[in-house]
Amino acid sequence: MIKRPLCTACILFLAVQAARVCIFQSVGDLKPSALESVVSEGTPVTLTGTVSRIEEKAKVTAVSLDDNAVSALGQQISEPKLLVYINPDEIETKVNRGNVIQVEGEVSLFDQARNPGNFDQKAYYQRQGVHVLVWAEKVTVKSADADELKEFLTWLRSQWKEMLTEYLGEYYGNTMSAILLGEKSGLDEEMKKLYQKNGIGHLLAISGLHMSFIGMGLYGTLRRIGVPFVPAGILGGAVLLLYTMMIGAGVSSIRALIMFLVRIGADMTGRDYDLLTSLGLAAAVICAWQPLYITDAGFQLSFGAILGIWLLGPAIGELLRFDGKSLINKFLNKLLGSMSTSIAVSLLLMGPLLCFYFEVPPYSLFLNVLVIPAMPLVMGAGLAGLTTGLVFPSAGGLLLQACRGVLWMYDVVCTAAGRIPGSRIITGKPGLLWLIAYYAVIAALCFIFYRTKEKHRREKKDEQQKVPGCRKKQGGAVLRLPGAVMILSAMVMTAICRAGYTCESGIRVTVLDVGQGEGIYIRGPSGGNYFVDGGSSDVSAVGTYRIEPCLLSCAVDTLDYVFLTHGDEDHVNGIAELLEGQELGIRIRNLVLPMEEYLDEKLMEIGRTALQNGTRVVTMKAGQSLENEKDDFSITCLAPESGSGLEPGNAASLVLGVHYKAFGMLLTGDCELEGEQMLTDSGRLGEYPVLKTGHHGSKNSSSEEFLQIVKPAVALISAGTDNWYGHPHEETLERLSDIGCRVYTTQKCGAVSLRSDGDSIWIERCEL
Repeated sequence: MIKRPLCTACILFLAVQAARVCIFQSVGDLKPSALESVVSEGTPVTLTGTVSRIEEKAKVTAVSLDDNAVSALGQQISEPKLLVYINPDEIETKVNRGNVIQVEGEVSLFDQARNPGNFDQKAYYQRQGVHVLVWAEKVTVKSADADELKEFLTWLRSQWKEMLTEYLGEYYGNTMSAILLGEKSGLDEEMKKLYQKNGIGHLLAISGLHMSFIGMGLYGTLRRIGVPFVPAGILGGAVLLLYTMMIGAGVSSIRALIMFLVRIGADMTGRDYDLLTSLGLAAAVICAWQPLYITDAGFQLSFGAILGIWLLGPAIGELLRFDGKSLINKFLNKLLGSMSTSIAVSLLLMGPLLCFYFEVPPYSLFLNVLVIPAMPLVMGAGLAGLTTGLVFPSAGGLLLQACRGVLWMYDVVCTAAGRIPGSRIITGKPGLLWLIAYYAVIAALCFIFYRTKEKHRREKKDEQQKVPGCRKKQGGAVLRLPGAVMILSAMVMTAICRAGYTCESGIRVTVLDVGQGEGIYIRGPSGGNYFVDGGSSDVSAVGTYRIEPCLLSCAVDTLDYVFLTHGDEDHVNGIAELLEGQELGIRIRNLVLPMEEYLDEKLMEIGRTALQNGTRVVTMKAGQSLENEKDDFSITCLAPESGSGLEPGNAASLVLGVHYKAFGMLLTGDCELEGEQMLTDSGRLGEYPVLKTGHHGSKNSSSEEFLQIVKPAVALISAGTDNWYGHPHEETLERLSDIGCRVYTTQKCGAVSLRSDGDSIWIERCEL
């Protein structure tokens, strides 16, 4: 007999949607839209659409448009949704929600993740049904009709944000704006990273905790003062719906809204509320609206957290429960009850956490026990202060000071936890088979736990009824075993995932796609981690958004040596970011620079930054090597020569030869004609199966004489898509082709990885 028919139907529906998305890829938004199929980067368009959402970003105003009529390349195209970026400094036209506007501008297409571990912008906007971005050059309001309700909510949100920053300052005010209003544009990046790395980043997002506090808090208050079920439910639901509209309808907030409506619907109709049915219904509704949300981190984390509490919570609670009724045991059981909830959530969310964030913060189990109970105080004081402040500003400001105290406490405990050894375990991204195996074990343990629990319940009932022949109940030892094995399984999963990267045999070299710049990661045969250059001239915060996530996805928490070939920004600015952010990011043990005579001001500045952040700084000259004789692995400096007379810059780039058994790779920085000629004359240059071409494949790099000596079979070129310099140059590509060299560029392939056992070479490209 099926006890939860609606829940079962929802689960089956979700399975079908998951198959459509992940296996058959038959969901409409996975395919190019009508406009996306016609246009390319930079195509001029004219469009008319209705403003549905306005979001203020750091440098632009992001406007979402619905029901768009687009004129492009002589065609008239209908596009359901579009995103338009308006630069307030160039276009002063004010638009409101509900306005019909005409936009003239240029198309920009969303990027896929171009490196392992990087954010997939295209997939993110596909989940919102948006396929094309337009940079506005001219905006005209065709109809000033506005959605009064949405405009009021926008005004209220703006007023509250100003109030928070006025009374709490920029730092704490913007933090509270993120917590209460979902407004993250002014959030302090260091604080955001501090929360995320310590496993409490969920506090900065509108979650079910917020929605439950507001909806159930109001509903419960109304019921306690005698308001009947129906009016209390309608009022509570209406307030929660308006709040959801004000903050923006995210997956987590929609889930909480649906579950709240089911809860009060059960109360109003006199039915029992079933959490699992409510959760399944919410997931089914969201995935019926947009199936692609199944692949979304927010969806998986939001629903997984509730499922973890319901499914795994009892097993972990049984493991951590103290028998006996003494006051001490009661206190410990209450404390451990919170701990068991935190552990249960972490166990179920192990897969999404490793897949999306590549790390486990073990101390978050304890931090969440401390910080979550204080959230009702933060939200209560915040909402009370904002509401009161609309009428009595001083009184509202006074109430908001309670938020400052709690947020200060959060910063203190997170900073302290981050300084404890083992505060972060970098695992890398797990393989699909390991994830399947992990959740199969968890499912089997749940089955054993609940079956054993039911058996014990029947035995206890029979014992109480003194049924003849009934065996005496054996106690809770067997019930505690599944919870213990679940925790052990998570530990094994973490260890296996990390070992899969750190214990990989052979050598791996990855040329990252950093746009117009360069960044090369090398994993040695003994697990040593090396990086050569790291910067970009056209990708902002390249260290934060491209280099670091890629390294974390490969289980890199420490770089043993970072080599900087020369001081151009497109080779060093990302490394400068990593050096400054080591406390919460990737540790750099040694920074290797060219000899002093080739150091420019930029390299000296980075050297000072490294020393200030605890990184050892050394220089390397031609002929010196970093060697591991045990593995027959070395990185040798081939150029520049001391006293060559070269000025700091491209010609004086550090040239490195990487060797592992019969494998060899030449890294030439931005070396061109003059530098290549000196290298050829030095007698140090030999044959290398793999060449990283100089200066992004420029016209003056990889001369015929140089290539005749190196004789590369594979050439890798790092250059930005549609860059202003025309890299790689056609003449360079022809010279490489003439010697039978296979060429891989980051423009076309994204990140390119080479793997070698010392004899053979395997090439992997990022899936674009």
